[in-house]
Amino acid sequence: MNTKIYNTRQMHIFNKVSNFIAAGLMVFFAIPKLIGVEKSVQGFEQFKSLVPLDPTFFRHFTGVVELVIAVLLLVYAIKRTKILGQLAYFLLLSTMLGGLTMEFFARPEPEMMLVVIAIILSALSIYKLKTLLRQSH
Repeated sequence: MNTKIYNTRQMHIFNKVSNFIAAGLMVFFAIPKLIGVEKSVQGFEQFKSLVPLDPTFFRHFTGVVELVIAVLLLVYAIKRTKILGQLAYFLLLSTMLGGLTMEFFARPEPEMMLVVIAIILSALSIYKLKTLLRQSH
């Protein structure tokens, strides 16, 4: 088998799978915010020092944004519309950078698992955005 074809197939599989994993993670993080899991409620109470919004409103808003991102990622994974992918990964990157800001500046001590996941999703977003922008030119 031609190495270039093999690598292209591997990248196609990676791109498809990473879209679904990113979407799944966003749903995984959105649901506790939307249903009011106690740990999520407490976390957003900690954010009052950095965000001058009602913690319940901010928690719900964040959960809705995460669900929207998940839907955009899923639709992009299926339809492969470049502009949709650009929007989805721009929003994901923005959300992860916001999450990292909250972890380091609003919590007494950052939750390292959330930090690691946010860094991985940020790196994935940068990679996807660079790839999508290169395809646009």
